[in-house]
Amino acid sequence: MKLTYQFIFFILTICSGLISCAQNQDTTFFSKPKQKWVLPSKLDEISGLTWYGKNTVACINDEKGNIYLYDLNKKSVSKKIDFGKDGDYEGIAYNRPYFYVVNSKGKLFIIHEETNEVKKEQLPFTADNDIEGLCMFDDQHLLVALKGKGGLHGKKADHKSIYKVNIHNTEKVSLAYTLKKGFKVSPSGVYYDKNKNEVYVLSHRSSQLFVLDGSSGEQIMSYSLPKKVHAQPEGICISDDGRIFISNERGGQYNAKILQF
Repeated sequence: MKLTYQFIFFILTICSGLISCAQNQDTTFFSKPKQKWVLPSKLDEISGLTWYGKNTVACINDEKGNIYLYDLNKKSVSKKIDFGKDGDYEGIAYNRPYFYVVNSKGKLFIIHEETNEVKKEQLPFTADNDIEGLCMFDDQHLLVALKGKGGLHGKKADHKSIYKVNIHNTEKVSLAYTLKKGFKVSPSGVYYDKNKNEVYVLSHRSSQLFVLDGSSGEQIMSYSLPKKVHAQPEGICISDDGRIFISNERGGQYNAKILQF
């Protein structure tokens, strides 16, 4: 059989991606959660979470314009905050007193938790970018992870992209981190650990978690997320005392869950 150059290049690209994903990979750490929370049905579609404080995480359901404060001690929703109409909400971040929520098309909702005032900003992304992750980077910036096309305004790129957004001037957007287009690599959540200066990137489709150096952007480690534990990992955050939380949508399981590692 005669092979075309294009076909050979395709095969080599796939193999390269698989090898890259296998390097520095831990297959055990995220296979045994230290604690597990089975979520109520209103959070079956939990698409993101962020650390709130007082042993509480703030969560969103990707179909509803609500923020849910989930008390880990009481194992229940302690408060619901309405901020918008039903929609495809994919990421949440918190920096007191503001919540930041982004939808898949790049619209950013800024919610003041004390006054309930909601401000809306359209970031330079479209539905083709398919935003999936959001987190605080510092007091001035957010990180936005793109599941779809990696360029601004829905343009293609030869990598998967994470952008830095200035929260005081959302027109100031710059490419912060990238992931190689490996086999099924597709960001579904992002979190910046300021204590370690590391960026955690979930990839639901490839069942992996990547750790990047916060300064250089180089990949430090990748972790396998076994399907029997992580049905559909969509959100990640870290508590002030270093506990890692990963939220899983219901997927094929009976309920959505939050897992602690």
